[in-house]
Amino acid sequence: MLFLQLISQDMRFRLEKQLPSAQGMAIYDDNLFQLYHTGYCAVHNLKEKDSKPNAFFPLGSVNEGYPNKDYTNHANQCMFSTIRCNDNALPLMYVTTGNGIGYDDEGFFYRCCVENILLERNINGKVVSGRSELLQTISYRDEGIDNSIWESPCWGCPAWFVDSKNERLYMLSCRYRTTIEYADRIGNNAYIITSFPLPDPFSTKKVIYTASDILDQFICPFDTLFTQGGMYYNGKIYYTFGLGNDNNFCYPDRLKVFDLNKRICERTIDLSQSILGIEEIECCAFYNGELYVNTNADSVGVYSLGSLGNLFEE
Repeated sequence: MLFLQLISQDMRFRLEKQLPSAQGMAIYDDNLFQLYHTGYCAVHNLKEKDSKPNAFFPLGSVNEGYPNKDYTNHANQCMFSTIRCNDNALPLMYVTTGNGIGYDDEGFFYRCCVENILLERNINGKVVSGRSELLQTISYRDEGIDNSIWESPCWGCPAWFVDSKNERLYMLSCRYRTTIEYADRIGNNAYIITSFPLPDPFSTKKVIYTASDILDQFICPFDTLFTQGGMYYNGKIYYTFGLGNDNNFCYPDRLKVFDLNKRICERTIDLSQSILGIEEIECCAFYNGELYVNTNADSVGVYSLGSLGNLFEE
């Protein structure tokens, strides 16, 4: 697709990194929320395209390694819901946290944290500072899976997606790790998408799902290594993969689109030959009808892949 190879200058810009590892990204109105490993958030205005953030603050779920590195908030991906806390103009953000592939008594370390982000603005409406409150933590424990009709939803690093309109929470993971060290299992690997009822974020601070809470599940064939981050949008999960071409092409950048109604992987888009293909892709979000992705390099790259019509044209 030619437009991916020739992304125009006005469809890309760069952000100054606030911490070494840029991760999840979400967009609301004209503000881009760039998350960093350990759980910090930088807010950039997309109209200004200023490389410096207007605000930088810790999430309520910030964790720099307590009680150990497995609990570090990797902030691997994030997305906004349509749910608001009181009169906050900004809806709740759902963040995938955790850093270890194992589990404790409450389930896998990779969990879903519900954040209420509050932004302060000056008299001109410009964001000048921010803070965030952790409202709820959601985890999954594999209890009862052997006596259910479902497959174990993940090997330990699930990504969480919120569909607040239909009151669903989705977990996307794989049977095995998606690195080259597990190449011998590629033929038996698979993408597993599991749905749960969306809990009321104001009713309880902690939710632990088990197999009895699963509403539905479907499995898609595996063909792309190295999961990154993504988002839910209009019945589909958009998910990024790869480390960029500098990694001996073991992990080329790609985008996969999972249709939750058709229960299939609808499209796999190769981004390795685009200008962003030399960087590590991290996450994606929609803005004004276009799909934006971010990358982690010496600075944070932000690229528009264009509209859905362009994205899906052959």
